[in-house]
Amino acid sequence: MIYNFNWLLPGQLGGAGQPGGWGYRLDSDQEQLVEDLVWLGDQGVRALVSLTEEPLAEGPVAQQGMRYLHLPIEDMQAPRLEEISIFVEFVDRTLAEGLPVVVHCRAGMGRTGTMLACYLIHRERDPRAALAEVRTRRPGSVETWAQELAVHEYAAHLRISTNWSDQVGMN
Repeated sequence: MIYNFNWLLPGQLGGAGQPGGWGYRLDSDQEQLVEDLVWLGDQGVRALVSLTEEPLAEGPVAQQGMRYLHLPIEDMQAPRLEEISIFVEFVDRTLAEGLPVVVHCRAGMGRTGTMLACYLIHRERDPRAALAEVRTRRPGSVETWAQELAVHEYAAHLRISTNWSDQVGMN
């Protein structure tokens, strides 16, 4: 079983701690990783987004038939707008194909919670409501001021993009 796993959007989008265990390394034995990936598959997970600096071993992920996106973000740091956009596009595309997604970092709280809150904002949630929902369902999420600021910056970015699109008749 994986540390700190749960669904934010039931059966669609969830968060978790590090598959392979807290001390997972790419150059280490992959037995725990394989066990965790099988367990995730049993929960219905069909795609993984890894926010840890070091990627997961692609072989075990591919053997489980899971899609995989690695967006390395330094521990305790916030994602850049570009990384958030890549994450949101991957999740949208994957969910549109009926494939549930789990995002993880080391503990499944800071970077994971930040991305989950941004996805809720993408789905038209107010940033304060998105943060509250993520923190209620995943206590300890969004650990630093920089991460919380990234959530608000993403919301502002979406508002500016939407307003500009409306003004030039793109929507």
